[in-house]
Amino acid sequence: MKIYNTTVFAYKNQGGNPCPVVLEADELSYDDMIYIAKKLKLEVGFVLNSNNPSCEYEFKYFVPNKEMEMCVHATIACVTILKKNKYLDKNKFSVETLAGVLEIEIIGDDTDFKVKVKQGNPEISNQLIDKVDIAKALNVSVNQFTGNPVKNISTSRFKTIIELKDVVTLNKLTPNYDYLWKVCDKIGSTGFYPFVKDEKNIYHARQFPNNTGYIEDSATGVAASALGIYIKDVMNQSFNELKVYQGFAMSSPSEIVVMNDYISNFVIGNAIIY
Repeated sequence: MKIYNTTVFAYKNQGGNPCPVVLEADELSYDDMIYIAKKLKLEVGFVLNSNNPSCEYEFKYFVPNKEMEMCVHATIACVTILKKNKYLDKNKFSVETLAGVLEIEIIGDDTDFKVKVKQGNPEISNQLIDKVDIAKALNVSVNQFTGNPVKNISTSRFKTIIELKDVVTLNKLTPNYDYLWKVCDKIGSTGFYPFVKDEKNIYHARQFPNNTGYIEDSATGVAASALGIYIKDVMNQSFNELKVYQGFAMSSPSEIVVMNDYISNFVIGNAIIY
């Protein structure tokens, strides 16, 4: 078994979110996959053959503590490794995941390309989320929040979208993780995504996942996609394309591109193999 090492969404070829990839993983069991993720202390993408005739492959995603339904950065990593190893003969195709079928497009040539991942139909939860609970989990005052509501939004799995007033506060966040995970369980969230608007279509964010085996992600496509829905449908700000900068507080800077398609959106990025 060969493990390919990548980093995804790197900013100016630095940082990004590391993602190991395993090809031809059909013989690996659930326990094998979670063992590999625990050993590497990262989210790992596994590529299997698919029984769905409309799909080229099946992708599985494991963090150290569990299997995930879908992961954008691991999807981009898997597609990149498949492409570089000549397992793909087309630039538009579908893959099977626990979250459903993903539509993928490779943009560029064989040596320099990006991967475009179509996200699922958006769902904005109508539950009222107590900002006091969120502030306690993040170890900040509610005065650090803007007047916009905290919302659970999903294009594949729910993320809690939280607008803060300034980047200094964002970068200094030191959450109470045990309490944050309890709040996530209480409100049905897979992670907090606090963000700050910079200039037009430029945002800064951090992602604190719900008890995955690590406390922060340096780049999170699923959450950036949910943020795109928040900007469009909660803040009522239209856009064709936006950029989300993440991971700077971890010294692993990342850049995620979200493209609006007026119903849901696409996440675009590339993986660097090392």
